[in-house]
Amino acid sequence: MAQLLLDGAQQGAALKDLKGVSDDMLESVYAYAHRFYTDGRLDEAETFFRFLYLYDFYNGDYALGLAAVLQMKKQYAKAIDMYALAYALLKRDERPMLHVGQCHLAMGKVALARDCFETVTQRSDEPALVGKAQAYLQAMASTTSEPPESTQED
Repeated sequence: MAQLLLDGAQQGAALKDLKGVSDDMLESVYAYAHRFYTDGRLDEAETFFRFLYLYDFYNGDYALGLAAVLQMKKQYAKAIDMYALAYALLKRDERPMLHVGQCHLAMGKVALARDCFETVTQRSDEPALVGKAQAYLQAMASTTSEPPESTQED
């Protein structure tokens, strides 16, 4: 059994294929993971998304889900890494880039965040996603262009 897993892994097979786990089964698990995420039960959601990603590391939605959980848990650096994987797997989908921008912004890396949001506005075909990125860019521009408040009394 161990040799079978090793051979499969060396050939790039996902664990779901090696263990005979169906896509329907994984989608059922995804429904639970998503429900835990939306209910704010992040530890449970993380467990399920890790399981999903372990069993099918070619599915970008599983990586995206795990990244979202990590972002909500304020583990921004780890979330960025998972979003990078999701971005590579979900070709032509700029959602991970938007979320990477949010993570950079939360970590105070404004220039990197701006680059991410600009990338979304340039590459995305989804008006709602572009609108979100533009809103972030506008908010960032308005906060950096305002003069600092004076702390001295006149």
